[in-house]
Amino acid sequence: MVVFALLFVLKGNAQNDSAMVQIAADTLSSDMQEDGLSVAAIGHYNDGLAHFQNDQPDLAIADFTSALAEEPSFPKAIYNRAAAYLSLKDYALAIADLSLYISLADTAKEAHYLRARALHLSGFPEEAIADYKVAIEKRVERENSFLYGAELNFRMGNYTEAETAYSGAISENPQNSVAYHDRGSARKLLGNLDGAAVDYNIAIKLNPGMAMAYMNLAGLYRKQNKLDQALSEYNHAVRLEPGNVLALNNRGYVYFLQEKYDEAVNDFQKAIGLDPAYAFAHNNLASTLIKQEKYQEAIISAGKAIELDSNYGFAYLNRGIAREMVRDIPGACSDWEKAEAMNIKNAAIYQGGSCKY
Repeated sequence: MVVFALLFVLKGNAQNDSAMVQIAADTLSSDMQEDGLSVAAIGHYNDGLAHFQNDQPDLAIADFTSALAEEPSFPKAIYNRAAAYLSLKDYALAIADLSLYISLADTAKEAHYLRARALHLSGFPEEAIADYKVAIEKRVERENSFLYGAELNFRMGNYTEAETAYSGAISENPQNSVAYHDRGSARKLLGNLDGAAVDYNIAIKLNPGMAMAYMNLAGLYRKQNKLDQALSEYNHAVRLEPGNVLALNNRGYVYFLQEKYDEAVNDFQKAIGLDPAYAFAHNNLASTLIKQEKYQEAIISAGKAIELDSNYGFAYLNRGIAREMVRDIPGACSDWEKAEAMNIKNAAIYQGGSCKY
């Protein structure tokens, strides 16, 4: 029995951060006290804006800090210092300032969205999701807030919530191919394969260059044993990205299922050439070589997979099969014993044959 390990890509990337850092207000007049602020605080604040706009965030932070030394409850200085911290990817200090700002004023409509991004990027997903929801309620960066919230829910395994959030992003922008693609991935994991296929096809229609959408659509067709359709979609993916190791490996698997072993070997070897450390391709190559009765080569390929991943149970199973065929019974039994210890199906059955004698 030949066993394949096949890895599927399920997620696209959410939209890139663009203009995440935003200035809260224009320069304040320094010839009068505004909102009871001192002239000194206003001066430092204006200097901070000038430095920030000249791409000097460190100097801007110093200026805003000086303004806050004069006026500790100066909301615009707190907000813009947070913006400067964000530009330096100092998320902890940005979060602290944004939280203080929200508690004092919460008049800059971007504040919750920016804090959500800082929380997201610094590893606080649940808190980030809560702020994305507030941003959506305030009608701020709604498309991105839906997308990023969906991304976090997806990573946390909350696929129903992710599907709902991706639908929100689509309602904001029906041309968003990423949202359709990623909703398709959430639907796939929820068992809605037909809905996933519809979403992947829409993503492809909107963005014919999205190789991942072809790959994931191919994966659906393979699960449904629609091998010709799966092969067609993998061909599109490989045409778009000839160096995509995963697409080559997965197309090779479809060739294997179609008993086109030469084509399968060619794809696995290409994948290995591009990424010699890709254990899946080495083991899949071993599986195909067994079908071609090239047992010594299969032993080498499975051994390479084991060298790369000593816990790769399927590779032990395959190497055991190849070793049995060259009459290395002790080696085969040793490999099957290891595969069984790793809970690989059928490993015990193989041991119950040759290993009994």
